[in-house]
Amino acid sequence: MHSVVLKLCPENDSTIPTKMSHQTHALVLNLVRQFNSGLSARLHDEPGYRPFTVSLLRGLAFSRGHVMLRRSRPCYLRITLFGGDSLWQQLCTHFLETGPVYVQLGDIVLRLTGILSTPDNDQTGWVSSTEWRTLFTLQTRRSITLHFASPTAFSWGDRHFVLFPEPFLLWEGLLHVWNRYAPACCKVERQGLRDCLLRNVRVTKCSLHTRTLEYPKYTQKGFVGTCSYVIQGSNSCASLLTTLAAFAYYAGIGYKTTMVMGQVRVTFDDQVNDVVLLDGAHVGAGGNICITSALER
Repeated sequence: MHSVVLKLCPENDSTIPTKMSHQTHALVLNLVRQFNSGLSARLHDEPGYRPFTVSLLRGLAFSRGHVMLRRSRPCYLRITLFGGDSLWQQLCTHFLETGPVYVQLGDIVLRLTGILSTPDNDQTGWVSSTEWRTLFTLQTRRSITLHFASPTAFSWGDRHFVLFPEPFLLWEGLLHVWNRYAPACCKVERQGLRDCLLRNVRVTKCSLHTRTLEYPKYTQKGFVGTCSYVIQGSNSCASLLTTLAAFAYYAGIGYKTTMVMGQVRVTFDDQVNDVVLLDGAHVGAGGNICITSALER
C-alpha cells in the first residue's frame, strides 16, 4: 500500500470555480490512462473496483468562490494505492522514463514535477507505505483515535447519509474493503464482527463538525475532526479492529473516498499527533495558510 503526494505545477495562471472536487478524481484517471488505458477504464467503469483514494488539491489560493492557480506556485495532491504494487510501479516508471508528464484539471494543464513517496521527503504525515502482512500483525491496541481530515459520511441509500462515525459503520466498511483487496492469506471472516462492535467498542470522546463540499450538480455534507474509541472484549477482536483502523489511512472511510472524502489519520493509545487537515481549505483562510506552509516546507 502506498500513500504519496504528487507535486503539480500549472502551465499558466488560471482561475476556476471551487466546485472542482470531482476533477482531481478525473486527473488521476487521466494520469493512469497515459500508461495503462485498460486499467484506467476499469477504475472508472467497474462497479466496486476502487483500490485508491484521492484528496483535494492543496497549496491553492481561494477568493470569492474561485480557485486561483499560479504558474510559479506548485500545488499538491495526495493519492493512495492499495490494489497491489503494479499500479505504483507503472506510475513510477512513467514519471521517470517518459519525460515531461502532464495532466489536466478540467481545461487546465499541470505538469507533474515530483512524487513525494517516503516520509523523509514529507513533513505533513500524509506519505507512507506498508504491506498487508505488516498491518495484519500490528500490536493490538485498546484505545484508538481517528482524525477525519476531509469531509466524511456514510451512505444509507437514497441520498441519506450518517454524519457520525458509529463503530459498526466504520469498521464494517473497512473490513469490506480489506477483504476486497487483501491477499488470500490476510482475509478475515466477518462472522461475529458486528456483535463485537456493538458490545465491546464505545466512543470515549469526539470533537466533530460538519463541512460541505461542492460538486457540479449537488453539495455533499460530511464531518471532520476527531473521535476516540476504547475496545474491550477479546484480544482477537481488538487485534482486528487495530489492523482495520491502521488500514483506514490508505483506504479512507465511508462515501466517495475516490472523490476527496474520507481522508483519515489514526493514532493509538496516548500518542499525540498534530494532523494537517485536507478538508477543503476554501472554507477558511487560516486552514489555507496552515496546509500550504506545511506542504511547502
